[in-house]
Amino acid sequence: MTQAQHALIVTFLTQKCELIETTFIQEMTDHFVVSVEDRMTNSLSFEKALQHTIDDFGGSTNIQKMEWTYRKVFLKSLFRDWWALVKSQFARPKRVRALVMVGLVTFASLYFGLMTDFRGVLEEKILWSSVQWVSIIWVITLTWFLLQRVAPRIKKAVIVRFPTLLIRLLTYLLWVGALLLYLGISSLEMSLLAQGLSYSTLWSSLAILYLGLLDYSMQADPNSWYQTR
Repeated sequence: MTQAQHALIVTFLTQKCELIETTFIQEMTDHFVVSVEDRMTNSLSFEKALQHTIDDFGGSTNIQKMEWTYRKVFLKSLFRDWWALVKSQFARPKRVRALVMVGLVTFASLYFGLMTDFRGVLEEKILWSSVQWVSIIWVITLTWFLLQRVAPRIKKAVIVRFPTLLIRLLTYLLWVGALLLYLGISSLEMSLLAQGLSYSTLWSSLAILYLGLLDYSMQADPNSWYQTR
């Protein structure tokens, strides 16, 4: 198969079928290449071999449905793979990075918890504004993802893929959950030392979870924003 013929297959999947998930496009391209080459060995032309392959997959509409099936499978594997990366943060290749991060967070938590009146400043200036901004980012990402199918012109600017959407969602849930736990801790009657240690545990745990999420993002979706041409 020539490079031009390979490009025609990719063009069909990305433009005719309007697929946007990079991993799924690569998998479908491999399936198409194998099928077309096999048919071409039986004296079929490239055009006929490609059309027979398209028919075998049920046409562009069915291929689009297959992309949604891929997304469901990805959703099921997300939390399992992410949690495995979280647990690997203290393995030898990542241990120094994790310890440095936990150390910095612990120091900051103890300092602000014991040496300053950080609670009032955080609640007034950082807490709610951070929730608002993270919420806005998540809503915009979700809206853009949903509009991509019904408004193809949107994809000419920026495409939001399903891995990106889920990573944004997990980022949002972790941050909001941590802030709710922070409010719960700050409302308890405890000594400054106990409160500082509680803050340290909370934010250090969040840092490790985010490190795992960062590794997962780089592994599952290295190019979060891209344009299909």
